This record gives sequence, structure tokens and C-alpha cells, in this order.
Amino acid sequence: MKDKQQFRDIYMDGSVLETKIDFHARYSSIPIDLPAAIVTRCGIPNDIDLLDIGCGTGHLIEHFACLGHAGRLFGLDLVRPLIADTPGKRYAAGDAEYLPFPDDSFDVITCVHTLGHIADLATAMGEARRVLHKPGTYIATANSLHAYPHTADYRQRIHHDFGWGLPGFTTSRVNAENLEQTLTPYWESVRVDFLDGELRIPVDEYPTYFAAHIPTWDHTPTTVEQAKIFQQVTQWAREDQHDGYVIESKRVAVAVASMTAA
Repeated sequence: MKDKQQFRDIYMDGSVLETKIDFHARYSSIPIDLPAAIVTRCGIPNDIDLLDIGCGTGHLIEHFACLGHAGRLFGLDLVRPLIADTPGKRYAAGDAEYLPFPDDSFDVITCVHTLGHIADLATAMGEARRVLHKPGTYIATANSLHAYPHTADYRQRIHHDFGWGLPGFTTSRVNAENLEQTLTPYWESVRVDFLDGELRIPVDEYPTYFAAHIPTWDHTPTTVEQAKIFQQVTQWAREDQHDGYVIESKRVAVAVASMTAA
């Protein structure tokens, strides 16, 4: 796993996340609408105060704001998204393991596809509990170990061919299959639902999608290695395409955890 400063450098300009979001927006033949799923689970719009840990480009907070949410919205990530604050919506750079908020600051915390990046989950969960009102709700998501099978297979082949050992995926530590087990030690109750979808990416565009994942790898390829990877992935994608598309199944777990009143 890359360290925090490396992730800050990777996500500084937002292009890595924006590329992935763009591909999912354009090529999800069976979409998974995570913002809608989270809205349903916390009843937004209402007047609750909400913190989104690992807010990325801020798309979830902006979605809530567009719905006319009346409570405070706060997005936190290692790199602050380049979005202007408003009286009811703020962003900041920060760390899930050291939340810069007083005790009992929020009614709901969301953590979308972020747990796999947190080195010290026990500390992060303690911080989440500290800043939540009692009772409070914690909503987390994680991809399945079996999602995006072509992307995972190609990465494993690349690591083998270059002699880099086994790759470390963000789902290696926290995934849809173990999300409930991961959260249960820290919360009084945990309920997990699963959402299934599909990406259908034009074969000629697939290498660009694959390349957007490379900056987060444990091993950083050289320029020469990246050129070889792009060439190989282009070939594999053409071999695996169906009617001009690379088809990637996807599954996301959405966990709703809660804590009782003090």
C-alpha cells in the first residue's frame, strides 16, 4: 500500500479519480447508483450534519447539496477537492485517523470505497465514533474481490511477467465479502446490502481505463515499463472483447453501522 504522502501526490489534481468516474458514467451498462443508495439509507435531504471521509472529488457531497440538503455537509480527504465552500458545505484536507473535529460533531459519517486505503482501521473507527452524535450512523462501501475481473487478471499477469510478486489490491484488506466482519468489532449493529452492475467499455478505450489504476499500484512502473504494459493490455483487451467491448462485472457492498446512545 502506498503511504499517505504518495496518495496525496497521486490525487493532487483529481485526474485519476475523474477518469474512473467518467468511464463509469459513460459505460455502465448496468449502473450502480451509490449516491442514491446512500441517500436512501440516511434520508437526505433533511437537516442532519454529515461528514464524508475520503470524499475524493466531492461528488457525493455535491450530490447531497443539489438535493437541497438543509444540514451541514463536510467533505474530508488527504487532498482537498478544488470546490468552493458555502455556508452549508465545506471541504478540508485531513486524515481518517486524526479527524479535525470536536466530539459529537455529526449525525452521519459516510466512507465510500475508502476503508481499504486506511492503514490503522481501529484508530479510524475510534475517531469516527468520537465525532458522531450518539446515536449515530456510519455508512461504508467496498468493492467485491470478484469485481472487474479483466482489470484484476491483467494486473496479476503484469506483476508476474515483470517479477513484481503478488499485487496488492485495495480489496485485499477490505472488500464486499468481509465488510460486515471488518466493521462488527467497532459498531453495535451492522447491516450489509449488495449492489450489482456492469461496465461495458469500448475495446479501444479500455487501455485508458486500465492506465488510470496504475498510479495507485504498490510498484510504480518506469516509462518504458508503462509503454510495454499499455501494449500488452491493448492486446489482451482485444482478445477478450465481446462485440467490441470489454465487459466488467461489478459488485459493491453498502454497510450501515450504528452506535447506541451513550
